[in-house]
Amino acid sequence: MRAKLSVGAEGEIVLPPREAEQLGLAGGGQADLLSAPNAFALVTPARGDAPGAWFAGSLAALTVPEVVQFVFTTLKTGVLLLSFGREEDRAAPAERPELLRRKSVYFRDGQVVFASSSDPADRLGEVLVRAGLIGPEDLERCSPFVRGGRPLGQVLVDEGLLTSAQLYEGIALQVKEILLDAFVETTGTFAFLEGPHDETNAVKLPVRMRDLLLEGMKRVEEAERLGAELGGRDVVLSRTAAGASAPGALEARLVEAVDGRRALPEAAHRAGIGLLDALRAATALVGAGVLAAAPAPQPAEEEIAVEVEVEVPAASGRRRAAGPFELYRRILKRVYDRLATAQPDARARLNGYFDRLPAKQRPIFEGVRVDEDGEVDVAQILVNVSASGAYRGAAAKARSLEALEDLLAFALFEVKNCLPKPEADALLREVGRMQAGKA
Repeated sequence: MRAKLSVGAEGEIVLPPREAEQLGLAGGGQADLLSAPNAFALVTPARGDAPGAWFAGSLAALTVPEVVQFVFTTLKTGVLLLSFGREEDRAAPAERPELLRRKSVYFRDGQVVFASSSDPADRLGEVLVRAGLIGPEDLERCSPFVRGGRPLGQVLVDEGLLTSAQLYEGIALQVKEILLDAFVETTGTFAFLEGPHDETNAVKLPVRMRDLLLEGMKRVEEAERLGAELGGRDVVLSRTAAGASAPGALEARLVEAVDGRRALPEAAHRAGIGLLDALRAATALVGAGVLAAAPAPQPAEEEIAVEVEVEVPAASGRRRAAGPFELYRRILKRVYDRLATAQPDARARLNGYFDRLPAKQRPIFEGVRVDEDGEVDVAQILVNVSASGAYRGAAAKARSLEALEDLLAFALFEVKNCLPKPEADALLREVGRMQAGKA
């Protein structure tokens, strides 16, 4: 649910009537408001009993595989709610529902028992056609018979196209595909609500959860490889004037959906194709000359400068970041200064972090080092992340701050190794005060 809030008398939060009714607050009432800085995390009706356990966050911080792994290993029961896409897409107005991409995955004791999705590619008919259980002409013929109280599966069984056992197999496959397709998504938000749920449509997947996780990670690796070949998952595709026709129905739908302006995920959603299948098809179509791929428009250099940089006096010749980036710069400089009093090679120790980075992280820190004065060009990190094409806007900021947090964690590890414990503890407390805005 997405609602527009307003602040009323004495700080009251006012909800639109329809959204208030969905929350059980029609006519007003008390509510628990759980929030993070600058963002609402969750609003729930206040009750006398303890609220159900839940956790939520951004996929920039925890990936879908990491969240699912946690639910599996802790044997939790509940529902995982996923909303994919860039913030501007997830905030799309009601008249553009095609931009909303959401999935729900239901768990019992850490095992997936059901899933639902707003993605056209995850509809039962599409899954059955891809699996070869029915033909596309069968789906087209039976679709008009689907209505309230008579879902597609029942129609297919009544028409003799599937047995009940085949339908159960198809629904289990649909649940599996909804889960695994979610693994390749990298932008969006999640919320896990712990507690029992309606299991009317629950199925038992024929694959062990551990094997599902391994299969999902293989899809993640494939999606990363294909995205790199295309220049990023948010590439903008356009048809070429001299291009040949698409070789198959799926490819033809993708070609029809591209228009030279839409990023690949949006084009895939409009075409009713899963993201991984779209990456596969796009790579083949670009290679065949049917489509041309160009990086999605990046923020202009001037926009980055306005957003994250201010100039310092020319005598210093250094850029000075603003907001949370400036805070990380100050903290890292303070840590370096304190380390340098105890370790003459403090600069070399900290720069050793950049020399041991995994290959996937090296582009983020390209051209970034601790200089002779202990300064780190934190603004360059955002420039590098934005230039990669994988993240834009708020997502690029979040990924850059995540990288800075990793660097700071290493620097604080050096503090604990190099300074006497009382001095290290004092510096860690000082860093904590700086992060809380109290120093």
